[in-house]
Amino acid sequence: MKHNVLQKAMLVSLSVMLIGISAVLSPGKQVSANADSEADAKRTLKVLYWNEDDFNMTYGDLFSKKYPNTNIEVVAPSGMEAIKDYNGAIQKYSPDLVMLPPYHYQQLSKDKKLVDLEPLIKRDAYDTTTLYPGLLDELKEQGGGKLYGLSPKTDSYALLYNADLFKKYNVKVPSDGMTWEEILNLAKKFPTKGDKNSRIWGLSSFGSSNLVMDIARTEGLTYMDPNTLKATANTTAWKKAYRLASEATKSGVLDEWISLSGKSYLESSSFIMGRSAMKVASISQLQSLQAAKSGVKNYKPFTLGIAAGPAAKDRESTGNFFINEIFAIPADAAHVDAAWDFIKYFNGDDYATEYYKPNNSNNSIGAPLSRMVKEYSGYKLDAFYKLKPNLDSSITNYALMNKSPNFELRFRSILLKELTQVVNGKKTLDKATAAIQSNTQAVADKLKKALN
Repeated sequence: MKHNVLQKAMLVSLSVMLIGISAVLSPGKQVSANADSEADAKRTLKVLYWNEDDFNMTYGDLFSKKYPNTNIEVVAPSGMEAIKDYNGAIQKYSPDLVMLPPYHYQQLSKDKKLVDLEPLIKRDAYDTTTLYPGLLDELKEQGGGKLYGLSPKTDSYALLYNADLFKKYNVKVPSDGMTWEEILNLAKKFPTKGDKNSRIWGLSSFGSSNLVMDIARTEGLTYMDPNTLKATANTTAWKKAYRLASEATKSGVLDEWISLSGKSYLESSSFIMGRSAMKVASISQLQSLQAAKSGVKNYKPFTLGIAAGPAAKDRESTGNFFINEIFAIPADAAHVDAAWDFIKYFNGDDYATEYYKPNNSNNSIGAPLSRMVKEYSGYKLDAFYKLKPNLDSSITNYALMNKSPNFELRFRSILLKELTQVVNGKKTLDKATAAIQSNTQAVADKLKKALN
């Protein structure tokens, strides 16, 4: 997500805008009556994507098998041009289909530059009952009340736990909707002594500063206003995140990923090897657990539990959720039905089933699909879909990165320095919070001068 400053969008004349709006509102264009017969005729689908080879490997080849009469033309602007300014790229190349990050989806939806998908869904009686309901709701909210896009792959997280360790140490297992504070309190109920290479840990994490960012993402916190470039890293919510992370580190419950000499990734993971009670992870961790059964000598599987979480304070939502590509149709697209067929296929049951096949070696399972599936390799996946995703902080962080790709790296560096001093007893939490705020603002002030 490291991107340059957004280029200024090209101005469009009022007459062209009116033509585009008229076209998308036209029933004959947006909801044609003979869409099924059109799928059998030769047609073209122009796609705006960052790389043609990557598109074909991920999407194009599969779609061509399903719709052999559709000729796909991939427009891949050089120099990441489309990512800098999707609106300008759409005007320049006139694609039928675009894949948008949430920030640009929100902006183009606000400007009415995308086709409303709900009339198409109604026309084709397209089944949305097994689509991730929380994601549908969030895409509508970010679209100003209308559904302008769908995303087939979402990076959703859940709380994985070793039920055998919970039973052994007589600790109540996690429940759906637990907050980070509750999870960290659970972690403290497990032993904290012993050799670091063989002991039991309460929670697998990656250190205080990373834990702070995980908490912040879940709660929807942002460290700076992207419009004013005013630091917001000293709020009550941020200070609580600093406290939770530093206390967890000091208590000795966090396994901060200790790489074991001469051991593989699987063998170095205390959670996979049954020595950590909990881990917040995506579905890829399930794939690693399966790999350990055949790839680690004398591996001892454990009973895995999965709970929905961590949740924000409302216990029903989370900002710890990622989408890279939302499929959408530009308002003036020439081939709406071809683009809609593409969106339907990659958000449909057939693709979801194919994606999760155990022998599908071409896919590294990185995230549950928005089309909900019941299980993967024997593990139930319902917990990954229970919380409602909130994309607000993701959109804000994207806006900040477009201001400066180094913003988050600098903020993480400041966090690491200050929280290390707190953990080591060299600085109070109040002083560390003040330093984080002032240093973050100093970084922003330097950027302001550079932009001016």
